[in-house]
Amino acid sequence: MRILHRYLGGDFLLAFVLTLVVFTFVMSIGVVFKVTDLLARGVSWQPVFQVLLSGIPAALMFSIPVSVLTACLLMFGRLSADGEITAMRVSGVSAWSIASRPLLVALLLTVLCIYINNDLAPRSHFARRLLVSRLGVESPLELLDEGRFINDFAGLTIYLGRREGDRVRNVRIYDERGGVRREIRAGTGSIRVSTNRMDLVFDLRDVRVDPFSADRPGPAFCERWTTRVPNALRSRTYRKHADDMSFGELLVGMRHTRAAFPELEPGDVRAERMALAVECNKRLALSAACLAFVLIGVPLGIKAHRKESSIGVAMSLGLVFNFYLFIIVAESLARQPALRPDLIVWLPVLISVGLGSWLMQRTN
Repeated sequence: MRILHRYLGGDFLLAFVLTLVVFTFVMSIGVVFKVTDLLARGVSWQPVFQVLLSGIPAALMFSIPVSVLTACLLMFGRLSADGEITAMRVSGVSAWSIASRPLLVALLLTVLCIYINNDLAPRSHFARRLLVSRLGVESPLELLDEGRFINDFAGLTIYLGRREGDRVRNVRIYDERGGVRREIRAGTGSIRVSTNRMDLVFDLRDVRVDPFSADRPGPAFCERWTTRVPNALRSRTYRKHADDMSFGELLVGMRHTRAAFPELEPGDVRAERMALAVECNKRLALSAACLAFVLIGVPLGIKAHRKESSIGVAMSLGLVFNFYLFIIVAESLARQPALRPDLIVWLPVLISVGLGSWLMQRTN
C-alpha cells in the first residue's frame, strides 16, 4: 500500500507542477504586457524585474486551485483509461484510499494558499502599485477604481459606481477644498486629462451640488458640471485598498470601519465593512478550493475514462468558470450588505465538497 500511495502522490505532484507552470504563466500575461510596456519606455531592467516578480503571487492565488483540479482530472482520467483504477478496486483499495495522497497534498497547498492570499499577495500587489507609480508610467485612469472611495487627492474624496473606459456612472465627489464640505452627485459623466497633462477633469451630467456655496445653503441642480483635480498625475501617494491589505488589516478595518475610513458618510460605513468582509472570505474560499477541487476532481477523473489531456483541461476550465462565477457575483454585490455577498463566495466551495463527497461514495 505504501508503494501505491507513493506512486499516486508522485504522479499527482508531477501533473500539478506542470499545470501550475502553464496556468501561472497564462494568468501573468497582464504583468508581462506591463513589463513589455516598461521596457519599451526605456525603464531599466531592475525595476522591470521587480514588477514581474511582484505579479506572480497574485497569479498564484488563482493558478494553484486551478492546477490542483486539472492535475486530478488528468491523472485519474489516465489511470481510469489504462484500467489501473479497476485493478486497484479489485485488489480491495477504496476510492478514499486512492484519493488520500492528493487530499494530503491539497491540505498542504491550502495552508500555503492561506499564507499567499492573506499576506504575500497583498504585500506584493501594493509594492507593485507603488513601484509602477514611482516610475510615472501608469495610465491616468488607473488611478480611479470603481466601487470604492478614492482619497488619494488633497481635499477630495471620489466614488465611482461604474467606470467603462473614460465613462463613469453614479459619481459622488466630496469637495472640502473651499473650506466647506460640498457633495457633488452625478448620474453620468466622463473623465479626461487636461491640456497640461497633469490634471484630471470630470465632465459630469445630471448633477446635484449641496451646498452650492458657503453663502447659499441647500442643493442646486444643473445639467452639466465640471470638476478639476489639480496635479492628479503628479500626486502618487496611494493609500491601501482592500486588495492591498493583509488579513489582519482587513479584520481591523471591519471592526473599526469608522476610524479606518473617517471620510465615509454614515450610510456608507456598513457597505464598506461588507466590501472588506467579501475580500476576507474570498481569500479563505480560494484557499479552501484546493481541497474542494480534489474531492470533485478525483471521481470526475475516474468517470471520464480519458487519456487525452485536452479533455481534462476542458473539464477543469468549465468547473473553474462556474466556481469563480460565484466570486464575481459576490464582488459585484459587495456594497449591498442585505444580500450577504460574504456568504455567496462560500457557495461553490460547499457545492464542490458536497457533490464531490457524494460522487466519491458512489465510486466507492
